[in-house]
Amino acid sequence: MKKWTGALLIAKSGEAILQKRDINPNIINSGKITLFGGSVEGLESPEECLKREIREELGINITDFSYFGLYKKRKSSHGENCDCYVYLIKDVDLKKINVNEGLGYALVFPDNKYLTSEYSLITQSVLSDYFKKDK
Repeated sequence: MKKWTGALLIAKSGEAILQKRDINPNIINSGKITLFGGSVEGLESPEECLKREIREELGINITDFSYFGLYKKRKSSHGENCDCYVYLIKDVDLKKINVNEGLGYALVFPDNKYLTSEYSLITQSVLSDYFKKDK
């Protein structure tokens, strides 16, 4: 089973920081708003993958993060079979990130309408779970 690691970044002011994906028909979730992250490579652990992906995609080194949950993609609804390990990174300083992949980032507050086709299904699930826990 393919493994993927995603990061739910939360800004110091409380909003979620998400990636605006490139528009490319050859990638999953083309043009959608998603979590930052990527595929686990070789013998890499999900935590090692998280650190690498955040360094590559945002130019920051992370040390303070927590496991948020395992989400399962299935081909019938998500376009692929994949186990998605999601981690929470809080108190992110927006001034310190530099988006190196995708079309930039989106900020999402609990009252935003994120349960739309503009967001990947996994991102919708993760945001729903996070904002419910945060209340």
